[in-house]
Amino acid sequence: MSNFTTNPYITNPWVTNPWVTNPWITGCNPIDAKPTAGQTLTLKLSLPAGKTVTIDWGDGNTTNVIGPVGSVNYTNTYADAGTYPIRMSGDFQYLTKLEIKDVNVDGTTERLGALSGLTDLICYGSNTMSGDVANFPSGLKYFTCYGSNTLSGDVANFPSGLKSFRCYGSNTMSGDVANLPSGSTVFSCLGSNTMSGDVANLPSGLKYFTCGGSNTLSNYTTPHTWTTKPSTFKLVPVSPGGLSTAEIDQLLIDFDDDLTWSSGNVIELTGTNAARSSASDAAVSNIVAEGCSVTTN
Repeated sequence: MSNFTTNPYITNPWVTNPWVTNPWITGCNPIDAKPTAGQTLTLKLSLPAGKTVTIDWGDGNTTNVIGPVGSVNYTNTYADAGTYPIRMSGDFQYLTKLEIKDVNVDGTTERLGALSGLTDLICYGSNTMSGDVANFPSGLKYFTCYGSNTLSGDVANFPSGLKSFRCYGSNTMSGDVANLPSGSTVFSCLGSNTMSGDVANLPSGLKYFTCGGSNTLSNYTTPHTWTTKPSTFKLVPVSPGGLSTAEIDQLLIDFDDDLTWSSGNVIELTGTNAARSSASDAAVSNIVAEGCSVTTN
């Protein structure tokens, strides 16, 4: 009698992602909670009618969620500090919203991918989400995660319907901004990112743009018309990236011609961008008079 020497979940040719496609898998472990003693984890969930999910909190406590529920809080208090695997069983693939509050968590995009119906994921705290964005649930529309996250991957592999992406930490996103989903309204990614491309190719509906890291955004093709005002626009590339003086001037002139700014709005064009010239003085004066903060080299 021979012994198995390999993992059947990896070598089975019919299984590509065992958490998602294997019909024998009836549960998933999307996150691990890392509470302090006496801390309460809150999960805000949305689930359609006729569906049921059981949450195993990892400490022996369980909670049954019976749909329909819309943005309902479920909580568990941990007696002791530690790392607790949160396991979900039942119709977990029909969850549409998962909001994690009050307790730091670990997770990966591959594990989150088991929640195949998820459209909204919000995670507060000093969290450590990791993995390639190509493993996100295909229907994800809103992703927000604070903490020391290390997400990676090319923005071309974002879910096509992604509207808002906010991720803080040491992320390593890459790719041409032209490949951001066309319906994106928010892109905020801090870390060692290497975004590239032409600023004119940002999604036309983008309202918030900031990207920290070794970005090489280096062109602004004109003529270009801005149809949506980004309330925050921070373009801080590094060498060999950066816009020329003429491009910086034209971007600011277009911002003035096409858009009306307001108090609290921010424009930052620093890093290896060239300094602007007097050609954009009038535009900057108008934008600042409308209440927007403008910072250039």
